[in-house]
Amino acid sequence: MKVHNNNGLKRFALFSMFITSYIPLFVIIFLKQLNEGSDFLHWGGFNNEAISCFVRHFGMSTVLLILSVFGALGTLTLFSNLKSNLPNGSIVKVKKINNRNSEAIGYIATYIVPFFATNYSSWFDCVVFAVIIILIYIIYTNSSMILINPLLSIWYSLLEIEYTVVGDSSEETHDALIITSTKDYKENINYQIYQIGFKLYYGKEKQ
Repeated sequence: MKVHNNNGLKRFALFSMFITSYIPLFVIIFLKQLNEGSDFLHWGGFNNEAISCFVRHFGMSTVLLILSVFGALGTLTLFSNLKSNLPNGSIVKVKKINNRNSEAIGYIATYIVPFFATNYSSWFDCVVFAVIIILIYIIYTNSSMILINPLLSIWYSLLEIEYTVVGDSSEETHDALIITSTKDYKENINYQIYQIGFKLYYGKEKQ
């Protein structure tokens, strides 16, 4: 008997997870624009010229800062809800575990580092950045990449497991990716898992 929980993440949750994966980059862009535009950090009044200057030098970083706060709050809410819903999940026995935390390094190198050197005071660069981010978002939300998150890897582990469902007499083995706050993970112990996507779960060691 396979675990069947149709609890796919909603668009709001997916968007929040995606944004948090880019918070390190957004913070760097914010600091970069702040440093490069330091000569313009003074009150110039509330007029078209002042607004245009602000948007040109700090518009990108302001939008990214707002998105970062939105994403962080959304992700905190998501994991709070997952923790509350976990008792509604299934109990499984983990037969094999592979640590997949190294995926976060590859994510940083592939999807974050290339944006460091871009000059975001140009409208063209901002548009190109937005288009690429949207394309990555589409890929991200339709794959197992939703659990690959450099920021979350500070508090959570990404594990690839093989498991059997407790109480299933056939003892058929299944595979899945789980994100868990459990750091001292071991094989041949029980986990409680709650489905959040195709073969994607939030889980915790069953005490």
